[in-house]
Amino acid sequence: MQLETTKKRGRGRPKGATSSTLSDVRAQAAEEKRKIREELSNKVEQLRGQLEEMEARAREEIRELQEALRISEQRENFFRAALEERLHVVAEHIHKSLTDWATAELEEGQITQRKRGRPRKTFK
Repeated sequence: MQLETTKKRGRGRPKGATSSTLSDVRAQAAEEKRKIREELSNKVEQLRGQLEEMEARAREEIRELQEALRISEQRENFFRAALEERLHVVAEHIHKSLTDWATAELEEGQITQRKRGRPRKTFK
């Protein structure tokens, strides 16, 4: 008995076939193959649809992020220009203050003469 179960089956009915004739078995296999192919093609189309939807969403997000980046760069340029202008005003004020202070110090200081007509190097 074990020899029969281990032997390779011939051209008869395939294992698990419910129909007794070979043409019925082939028709059943073709139908199952068609159903499987249809299911897989439906699944592929569904996945393609999801992929296209995700790509569209990603493109939209990229567009929004690029717009936000452009606005941020524009804002940074405005801030940079304002800061540069403010620094220029502050630098002018500091320069003017130091120049005025130095002028006032020179007016207050008295340079006295040393021997042989050389001026002193220090203020009194």
